[in-house]
Amino acid sequence: MRQHSHSKQNNRPLSGVIVLDLTRATGGPYGSMMLADLGAEVIKIETPELARGVSSRVVYDPDYAIAGEDAHFLALNRNKKSIVLDLQTAAGREVFYDLTRKADVVFDNFRAGVMKRLGADYETLSKVNPGIICCSVTGFGSSGPHCDRPAFDIVVQAVSGMMSMIDKRDPSGRPVWSRVAIADQVGGMFAAYGIVAALYGRERTGKGRQVDIALQDSMIALLMEYGLYPLNCGFFRDPVASLLWGAFKAKDKHIIICAHREGFWGNLCRALGHEEWTTDPKFNPLSRRMDNKDEIWSLIEGVLGSRSAAEWMEVLTVADVPCALVNSIAEALADPQTTHREMVVEVKSPSGVPVKLLGNPVKISDNHEVFELPPALGQHTGEVLRDLLGYPEEKIRRLRQDKVV
Repeated sequence: MRQHSHSKQNNRPLSGVIVLDLTRATGGPYGSMMLADLGAEVIKIETPELARGVSSRVVYDPDYAIAGEDAHFLALNRNKKSIVLDLQTAAGREVFYDLTRKADVVFDNFRAGVMKRLGADYETLSKVNPGIICCSVTGFGSSGPHCDRPAFDIVVQAVSGMMSMIDKRDPSGRPVWSRVAIADQVGGMFAAYGIVAALYGRERTGKGRQVDIALQDSMIALLMEYGLYPLNCGFFRDPVASLLWGAFKAKDKHIIICAHREGFWGNLCRALGHEEWTTDPKFNPLSRRMDNKDEIWSLIEGVLGSRSAAEWMEVLTVADVPCALVNSIAEALADPQTTHREMVVEVKSPSGVPVKLLGNPVKISDNHEVFELPPALGQHTGEVLRDLLGYPEEKIRRLRQDKVV
């Protein structure tokens, strides 16, 4: 595992971009972290009230406190700066407007209407800085019959239809959901994507834009062909359920095999020592394998049951059959491919305690990756006010005295 230095390089793709980050919880911070990972100067603006909230910095599971921080907060807020600013005061808003004049992006994930009440909506901020890009991530978007509803990841997984795709229920019969906050994180990804597109557009026009991201929209977009079936065919039936695609039982555990295409089907048959299956009319062509899925699955598992999953992994990999063991999270993080791709990185906390973080999946040539732990609350308040805004020390002292910052 490579240890990453704290020195910043100017060749990073988003170097020079300043993001005012008002996000909290999961989706918004995930998106702003993506921008920070690519070199943007992300200034996390926290208020005293939010700083005390469960969705920001409170360690809500003591077993997962890492170097004094909550694991959830550590996972989402690396490479950022932090200032504390009370936006509900007139003086705080003036500081925020000064920051907006210097910034490129204002990023929030408040409920629809909150930014307008704070005097920080796009209509207001674009008068302060015509080039500003404002991105808001909400559960249901800025308009529509549900825009005022509160939303968490599980709410959006349910309403988008995505939860219905998980063909499983808990022991009590309740539907289950992805424990990975897929709606939040995909919404954050689309937000980062929209922000970068707006930045590129501004290079040509000089004008800022408003980016409106709804978590529900993001999940609907992920449905892909599964959304087209009921829209165009009038019914939904999962065709994958009839393919050679899924978890097959070996001697000791399950192994994922994808042999739905003709080439991979032939490779699988040869790897299992049954090339005759490739000419058996019951299993050829693909439509016949789909019709006789139960029989061919039984035959395949009858062969797989003779060896361990690890042994079959070696055979199937040599035969060029897409396959995988069903890893635990710990096993996935210890995988040699994960290590090679530097998807686990190690940094030192201020006290010298080593902390492991997940890496950046966006690999760009000539990009010096930097990984810094999330900032302490308000760690950069003085630096930002002094260096970015040019405030004299007396003004900073007065703002602190008035509890604006």
